[in-house]
Amino acid sequence: MALEMKVPSPGESITEVEIASWLVKDGYYVEKDQAIAEIDSDKATLELPAEASGIITLKAEEGDVVAVGEVVCIIDTD
Repeated sequence: MALEMKVPSPGESITEVEIASWLVKDGYYVEKDQAIAEIDSDKATLELPAEASGIITLKAEEGDVVAVGEVVCIIDTD
């Protein structure tokens, strides 16, 4: 099964964030709750945890500005 990971809302009135850095590489195996990326908003830098264990496919690049709710990676849990 493919799980789409979307950018969570880091706070009220924030509509977009920047992918500051990926902490994993495309095609790597990740564990549930492992920090996979750092995202920057106007107010803070947050870690994005994996929502499941599996093989990750990145859909955004470091430095990309993405909307809250946008898919930034897919985790293949099969």
